[in-house]
Amino acid sequence: MQRHATVTTRAVLFVCALSLPAGLVMAQAASPLEQEVVDALRKERSLRSLDVALVGSEVTLTGKLDSFWQKSEAIRRALDVDGVETVSTVIEIPPPEGDEQLAEEVGKAVQNYPHYSLFDHLDGSVDNGVVSLWGRVTPDRNKPREIFERIAKIRGVQEVRNEIQTMTPSTGDTNLRRSLSRQIFRSSSFERFRGARNPPFHIVVERSSVTLVGWVQSEIERREMEQIARMTEGVIRVDNQLQTIN
Repeated sequence: MQRHATVTTRAVLFVCALSLPAGLVMAQAASPLEQEVVDALRKERSLRSLDVALVGSEVTLTGKLDSFWQKSEAIRRALDVDGVETVSTVIEIPPPEGDEQLAEEVGKAVQNYPHYSLFDHLDGSVDNGVVSLWGRVTPDRNKPREIFERIAKIRGVQEVRNEIQTMTPSTGDTNLRRSLSRQIFRSSSFERFRGARNPPFHIVVERSSVTLVGWVQSEIERREMEQIARMTEGVIRVDNQLQTIN
């Protein structure tokens, strides 16, 4: 059976047992599987406050957490327990103060990601606290996971829809990226960006095809970068999506 997680937004219903004699209301010992889930959550300090309930192979997690990252970690840890097939949550996390402010925080988190390079390109949107991310990144590390973690830890994020794609590893593409970088930063128009970790333009290279995205100062620079890419040995196709500031 495929394991999956579902998020429940319904209110929590409390069953009142006041009509029963006090002597009949007894705490039920946790089952071995339920205890395994509890133990898995306890390994992360921030998840120890969650309540765990088990029905069959379905776990329900209830409580309050500080971020969507903690919520996703709770679900992941519960699903990692053998015998758990489904995880439902009734978990509260802080709401966003506003999508515009949240979008700024998300943008900063991406820009400050130390491995976001000239050869990656990401975009995204924020809607009622739900962050959607898409784009393509180089395969030298697990960038989609690392970026997801940074975004999910931002206060107010309610969910992260991660559609970032990792490009196929290729020695040819790696060499082509180096060649393009040398040629572009050799130009007087772009040499000022040499060594910049995150310039305003990005160059996506996959299967010897080049996509130019981002911003340049003028139409002259836009055409020049395209010409450099087309003249670089090994490039078979160029898609120029650059936009101009002026």
